[in-house]
Amino acid sequence: MQLYSRSVTAFFIFLAILCLSNTALSQSIGKASISGKIIASSADALAGVTVVIKEAKVGTTTDEKGQFNLLEITPGNYTLVVSMIGFESQEKNIQLKESQNLTINFTLQDKSFDIEGVEVIGKSATTQVNEQAYSVTAISTKELQNSTSDAKEVLNRVSGVRVLEEGGLGSNASFSLNGFSGDQVKFFLNGLPMDNFSSSLSLSDIPVNTIERIEVYKGVVPVWLGTDALGGAVNIITNKKDNYLDASYSVGSFNTHRLSLNGAYTNPANGFTFRGSGNYNYSDNNYKVWADITDKNGNVKETSEVERFHDRYRSATLMLETGWTGRKYADNLLFGLIASGNDKQVQTGATMGKVYGGILRNSQSVVPTLKYSKDNLFTEGLNVSLNTAFNYTKSESIDTLSGVRFNWAGERFEDGSTDGERLRTFTTFDDTDFNSQLNAGYTINSQHSLAFNYAVSYFRRKAFDSEDPDKIQNKYPKALNKHILGLAYKLDLSEKWSTTLFGKMYLLQAETDKEFGFGTDNRRIGTYQVNNEDFGYGVASSYFLLPTLQLKASYEHTYRLPEPDEIFGDGQFINPNPDLGPEQSDNYNLGAAYSFKLAPDHQFNLESSFIYRESTDLIHQSVNVVSAETTYGNLSDVRTVGVEGSMKYQWRDVLHMGGSVTFQDITDQADSLYNDYNGWSPNLYKGSRQPNKPYLFANANAGLTFKDLVAEKSVVGFNYYFNFVENYYLTWKRFGDIKRKFDIPRQTSQNVEVFLNLANGKYNISAECRNLTDARLYDKFYLQKPGRAFYLKLRYVL
Repeated sequence: MQLYSRSVTAFFIFLAILCLSNTALSQSIGKASISGKIIASSADALAGVTVVIKEAKVGTTTDEKGQFNLLEITPGNYTLVVSMIGFESQEKNIQLKESQNLTINFTLQDKSFDIEGVEVIGKSATTQVNEQAYSVTAISTKELQNSTSDAKEVLNRVSGVRVLEEGGLGSNASFSLNGFSGDQVKFFLNGLPMDNFSSSLSLSDIPVNTIERIEVYKGVVPVWLGTDALGGAVNIITNKKDNYLDASYSVGSFNTHRLSLNGAYTNPANGFTFRGSGNYNYSDNNYKVWADITDKNGNVKETSEVERFHDRYRSATLMLETGWTGRKYADNLLFGLIASGNDKQVQTGATMGKVYGGILRNSQSVVPTLKYSKDNLFTEGLNVSLNTAFNYTKSESIDTLSGVRFNWAGERFEDGSTDGERLRTFTTFDDTDFNSQLNAGYTINSQHSLAFNYAVSYFRRKAFDSEDPDKIQNKYPKALNKHILGLAYKLDLSEKWSTTLFGKMYLLQAETDKEFGFGTDNRRIGTYQVNNEDFGYGVASSYFLLPTLQLKASYEHTYRLPEPDEIFGDGQFINPNPDLGPEQSDNYNLGAAYSFKLAPDHQFNLESSFIYRESTDLIHQSVNVVSAETTYGNLSDVRTVGVEGSMKYQWRDVLHMGGSVTFQDITDQADSLYNDYNGWSPNLYKGSRQPNKPYLFANANAGLTFKDLVAEKSVVGFNYYFNFVENYYLTWKRFGDIKRKFDIPRQTSQNVEVFLNLANGKYNISAECRNLTDARLYDKFYLQKPGRAFYLKLRYVL
């Protein structure tokens, strides 16, 4: 609480300073200002562009969003010069009037030239993210806007990434990055943590049209993200264009419908901005699966292909944001609201060993947000940003259909029970979460800079089961408070060499219930509290051996604090574990990126990384292959050794090809294990590969694009995607008859799509076939995914 009061005090001091700054600004009446945004011809924002008023000999550079501000300018006639290496320079004559706030936007055209035999080209925001010292991959969605992809599909094509799904649209998914999975990898939406967002804001609910780019940090996570990620982070950046409209509708197999509407308006005179996006998703998910068909006594009578009959999913999301950009008092001052909701029929639990016909889940969220940022606040080089959100989520877990059970053929059997299909319940969860991130960066000079982050999260859950109103577990509070502080120092010894040193402090307070005295006469349930304080640190360095050959190395000693569902359970398929502790890891990354051209039209990009992880108390999800329930527990020592590589090739704007491959060996290294019944005992699994995690997987893609083939300003394209996963076991490989073990077989899948753009991209139509060969595909715990599916998408852009 002391730390909380300090943060509140600091916040009000910050507001007071803002008020004082507005008073100071009022003294500058009469002076003019110039602001704007600079983009490349690809529509990517350009950072680091030099903007100079030639006659006044004053200037600035654009920020990461391509925006610039020139303040306190005497009215008069001037020449504005915009330049950046790799782009054609531009000049514009302007006339500034008294107190005028002039807004000018520029689009720079690419330019390439040789300097001592080395070709220099302009760098987009995506390229600049990739060139950070951290092991990071940034994916631009520009070429994917006409596909029916979502954030999940885009991420599944990144080296080192696997998204393990439980079924079709809206199904639970586990994100795996270099061996880390689930909440060990943190997700952000425009820098705002998504930890406790509702299930209606999952990866499959965010369409590609809403996204500008996705940044995947592997291993070491920058201080400015302010998170307790163990093995990486994903930051989804939504569209930030000033004025646009993007509407799309797609329809496809399994009665799937997806609607997306995105737009923005910015007043160039006063910087007033309004942005909005709305998404709707629906699917019956009635795809066919191979399953054991049981009779009324539970005996398997046959195995056949049947249609899923209780797996409908629908969700809707509305994101609104309004405020001001490019002002003297703020580069961005935006007030937002996110509203989302979903409902889902539950067909299975953690495995396909059980099938349900009446279990339901739904959730609704309301999330007001505040975003503030200002570069050069009070003094040159001081950049400040504040992201704050209050998340209220109400969700329901419903299992009230009693006296019946179902088999995979949809047959209904009367059994006279009163306990529901699994455990009779109508539980309502009321979750509230306050989340705030304050970032401050100060550039001392061209070589030295500092960055500070303070992230805080207060989570509370109240549960009530109308079917069991006296349930003792619901009488106890469930609370989780996190504080994370980070400090980083960056040293740029030269344009080639950059190194960042950082430290982090993690504070965790949890309060829940726990069963005491199991197996004794004093067995009871009581309040249980957890307090943890940990410190992390690390370093990341980057060196350009050649202008197009970058070497990277990073190390981090980091912690990840448990999430609410891991400690409290979800009231249905995840059992609570109040003893779950933070996990920690030492992460090492070595990488290289090389780009070159063979003749002017042949562009190659090569990347490779080596990873090494030593993790203790790793939070691991375990399941019995015939059970519907899972439990999270700590594995005392886990080692991950892996390597990944990717290649991209492009010939002009016509042909592009690429692919990536990942190998990761994740083994249990603990000498002994502890349990409440036997105490410490030798670990029989030492040296064994961790089950239910793919260890070898790869993907490839190829595409052709033809301009002006159908009509003037038209584009016709074809894309092909290939995916491969080597077989892996669901349980520990070392023990038992290898021929009787449950495993997920080797899998290959192929997707194809064609698209047509007319009127310079204003009208778009695309068709897609997923799982072209109708292969049997499986993921988490042998859950079958959809077979061959077709989709059609219409898109209008203004």
